[in-house]
Amino acid sequence: MTAGRTLFVTWYDSGHRSIIPVARLVHHGGTDGDLYEFRYIRGALEAMERGFQPFIAFPDLYKVYRSPSLFPFFSNRVMPTTRPDYLAYLQVLGLDPAEADSVEILARSGGRRETDRIEVVPAPVQDESGGYTTRFLLRGVRHIPGAEERIARLTSGERLFWMLDPQNESNPSAVALRSADKCLLGYIPDYLVTDIAKLVERRVSMHVFAERVNLPPAPLHHRVLCRLEARWPDGFVPFQGEQFQPVSPLPAPPTQADQAVQ
Repeated sequence: MTAGRTLFVTWYDSGHRSIIPVARLVHHGGTDGDLYEFRYIRGALEAMERGFQPFIAFPDLYKVYRSPSLFPFFSNRVMPTTRPDYLAYLQVLGLDPAEADSVEILARSGGRRETDRIEVVPAPVQDESGGYTTRFLLRGVRHIPGAEERIARLTSGERLFWMLDPQNESNPSAVALRSADKCLLGYIPDYLVTDIAKLVERRVSMHVFAERVNLPPAPLHHRVLCRLEARWPDGFVPFQGEQFQPVSPLPAPPTQADQAVQ
């Protein structure tokens, strides 16, 4: 098996307007075929205190689920190739139809539905030059007056400027994006802000670009595909907070022999 591609599953806590990582999906591919592995992470324990419940498809919080094919929980979040708008959808996401597979589509689109609070996000990996490059869809456009009108004038490749927003009521760690003419456009997704804080702490220069601008009828959450580029510091590991660590399995019940020793 080759080294796996890792996606994290996040849950939106509407009460606190925060996004909590709750599980991870790893895809291994190789000459022996595909293997998909799903397991919950420690963020799920925090989320459960706020109303989250394990998914029906994965009811055991401590089990590692494995399958040679993508679990229906995830494949049902990928647009079928038979849809007449499939190619246009990939274009909105900036993906090549000849290369995009279900995992890549999930990573880029987030697999979001209007009927739940789940999103799938990719773990950043080093690019070919050894740098930190990740792509994401601009967030919060609908909540910012004038943002949609300014986005309509953005051009592909235009540089965007990031700024910390410590006074943000929903997330004091929020990172906003603005245009060169200082118009606030939206936000970098919450799942990236911990990594960004680490890069800022190490004084790493970060550059954000509007890789693709999608005008209506594309939905607001697909309006701008952004690309963040930075140097990958020595020893840096993305998504390494406590929330992202696997949930430890429950200890096995004591055997009769154990009880006899006691």
